[in-house]
Amino acid sequence: MLGGRKKPKLGARVLRLGSRGSDVGELQQRLKDFGYEPGPVDQIFGYLTQEALQFFQRDYRLRIDGIAGEEVYALLNQAKLPIPRRIHVVQPGETLNSIAEHYQVGTGAFFDHYKKDIYPGQQLIFYDREVWGVLAEGLQAQESFTAHQELLTGVFFAMNPEQGVPRFAQPIKCPKIARVVFDEADELISIHTVLTRRRMRRDFLQLCRELVTKVDGIWLGWEHISRVDGYRYCRLLRSIKKQIGGCRLIITLTREMPRWNLLGGIDFTAAGRIADQVVIRLPPPEFNTPVLDKNRCEQLLHQMLNYVPAYKILLAVPVFASMWNQAEPDDWQRLSYSEAMGKAFRHGARLEADSQGKSFYRFIQKQEERQLRLSSLEQLSQILGLANRYNLAGIVVDSLGEEDPRFWAAIRNHFSISKNL
Repeated sequence: MLGGRKKPKLGARVLRLGSRGSDVGELQQRLKDFGYEPGPVDQIFGYLTQEALQFFQRDYRLRIDGIAGEEVYALLNQAKLPIPRRIHVVQPGETLNSIAEHYQVGTGAFFDHYKKDIYPGQQLIFYDREVWGVLAEGLQAQESFTAHQELLTGVFFAMNPEQGVPRFAQPIKCPKIARVVFDEADELISIHTVLTRRRMRRDFLQLCRELVTKVDGIWLGWEHISRVDGYRYCRLLRSIKKQIGGCRLIITLTREMPRWNLLGGIDFTAAGRIADQVVIRLPPPEFNTPVLDKNRCEQLLHQMLNYVPAYKILLAVPVFASMWNQAEPDDWQRLSYSEAMGKAFRHGARLEADSQGKSFYRFIQKQEERQLRLSSLEQLSQILGLANRYNLAGIVVDSLGEEDPRFWAAIRNHFSISKNL
């Protein structure tokens, strides 16, 4: 009896121009299923397949070499892509506005095309992005959630392990992720205890198992991890992921967290590989600087993209206002948009511009000069534009109830909202 050669499975070998076999055919079919056109599914890796793969790599900010390796398989072997790609073929008589209206988005969602003329037969490509809101207890947050729920993928809420899921979060029907937090004053010590003591770690893993029966995922928003605990942190992430199965594990990475070197720290690349998604946070606002700055945000993204794939990144967008006492520039107060505008009107604030042309309010309160910074719609739109430009998974509105109500129109203009986890 003649022995047959085993058919290679997709991912078992590197595929490139000229490769042949059943795994090439499977690669071609996967690309076709996800909206890329590799030509006929003929099990021959030709120029059309290479071009389709390069478009795929470009969309997910992988190395654009037309070679199917580990990074490509990590995405193609998923049941669905983390950032669904949508295509519209322009028909005669259609305008960009009419197409946007059909998909219930704004023209900004077609970020490659909204400043250009379109023509019949052209393919317009846009993506579904996730928009999460940080939901706190309180009337302002609840009202914002109720009013804008259709523009949200889901919500994050804070949960202290000692107190369990808070009452206000229990009846929420949309996807919800529990952010495990400790008391701010003891956060570093509490995290160190979980990471170093076997019994505490075992109890924490048990908590994670119980949590995912009530929520859709866990967010470790831990930003204060000592350098000596970096390796233990990655080991804990692997254990959590094993415990929660298909539920999401989300972590936070900031520029201030200790990165791996000879003295310890966190291996950002390893942490990003373990977690399903990574929340990237901007540094706290500084005196005489806006809360949101496009250049500073873009620099942070460039840095983090060295460690974390773009399709895993959720960009935390601070929508609050900051108030400073001119006499104490190292201290600042966080305010919601409505609180900030109330103070500005109540104290007769003057609108001024700094050396970079950024607007702010100045007023006197209790015989002390104050500076009030709010993010303009233009600044917010620029940040949303970065999420499109770098093809991020989406954004996190930090926090619901603190935003300028007009911010939601900007979200609708820039994003097609992903509703499916």
